[in-house]
Amino acid sequence: MNDSSVRLCLTDSVFQKTQLDNGIRILTERLSYVKSVSVSIFVKSGSRGETTNLNGMSHFLEHMFFKGTQSRDALQIAKTVDSVGGNLNAFTSKELTSFYCKMLSKNLTLATDLLTDIFLNSYFPEEEIEREKQVICQEIRQVQDTPEDFIHEMVTERFWPDDPFGRSVLGTMQNVLSFDRDAMLQYMADNYVGAETIVCAAGDVEHEKFVDLIREKMHGLNRGSTREKQERPKTFPGALIREKDLEQVHVCVAVEGPSASDGDRYKAYLLNTLFGGGMSSRLFQEIREKRGLSYSVYSFLTSYSDTGIMGIYASTEPERLEELLDVMGTETQKISDTIRSEELEMAKNQLAGTIILSNESTDSRVSRIVKGEIHFGRYVSLDEIIDDLEKVTLEEVQEFSSRFFRPEKMLITLLGPASESMDVKSFFDGSRI
Repeated sequence: MNDSSVRLCLTDSVFQKTQLDNGIRILTERLSYVKSVSVSIFVKSGSRGETTNLNGMSHFLEHMFFKGTQSRDALQIAKTVDSVGGNLNAFTSKELTSFYCKMLSKNLTLATDLLTDIFLNSYFPEEEIEREKQVICQEIRQVQDTPEDFIHEMVTERFWPDDPFGRSVLGTMQNVLSFDRDAMLQYMADNYVGAETIVCAAGDVEHEKFVDLIREKMHGLNRGSTREKQERPKTFPGALIREKDLEQVHVCVAVEGPSASDGDRYKAYLLNTLFGGGMSSRLFQEIREKRGLSYSVYSFLTSYSDTGIMGIYASTEPERLEELLDVMGTETQKISDTIRSEELEMAKNQLAGTIILSNESTDSRVSRIVKGEIHFGRYVSLDEIIDDLEKVTLEEVQEFSSRFFRPEKMLITLLGPASESMDVKSFFDGSRI
């Protein structure tokens, strides 16, 4: 065997990493004080790696993995989980697909057997494929019928129009209806390989036992090769207004954000928190509490391997749209000059509290461990994250916000009863002041 291993003894846990000779990386964090274990299989396959004709395939496959294997049908998979009070699910993003299971630690072997079974032995019955096509089309329609979800789809499509990043993870209905079993099997053969697979467990887990279980089940997975690094996608600021018969106008303003490994990421986390990350944030207080302009208002930040997206969202009745845009524009223009030290400290405390509380969840630990491996190639501790947050100065956040919230970098998107001729840029470039 050519396996390689790393072991770190931490304050409240032990982290270990082993790489099998077929490229699979196995990560564990043992927490002796819990009685559960979260197990996940991550494969670096998402909508970003899909061609135009295959857009939506990663997400479709995620659905199909729960439709039966050579030894379990869909009902047996569900019963296996329910019989021990566990949880089994999956998600697809632009860069990853993940299958995860949480059970009592005494059921680690069962959790591992179940996850590896659906990952390696799903057989995709033709009748299930046809049925799931309808389910996913309903999922796409649901997004289209939910303005708050749909405007975010509009933003990414317009922000990255010439790149797979701009495509929906769900794909298009035309693509979904065209997929067949052969295309699915070929896509898996090309993308579900050992070099792009990470298996992670956090909780009451013994590393060597877990490695033996994974090696036994997954040693036959083809190593394949690591994909070439893709070019950073080019963003396209501007304005997009789509008239639609709705009760409200939905507004989303986006700028390119830092990547998950960018040195500016902690400044961005803090700016996002104090700007629109909670009930005490500027946007919530100014737009909802003081003016009653919107029920749902927030800022957001999503970071990927080499880029990211930051922005703000709110919705209001058509008669108050200009007032909402005026407030959003004013707040983005003045944020860099008006951040106070006590405001920053509150954001630091809020973020630190959220991170520390999430660390009590084995699911969250798995997420942090895998992100560290993907973006930094190493274990990133909770203490390191908190320390890096604390080091950020007021001047750094001010300088960061002045660089990012600039009108020429913004994509301003409206969905609802709004005129396509409306000059939305004027609310954000200072020309109305």
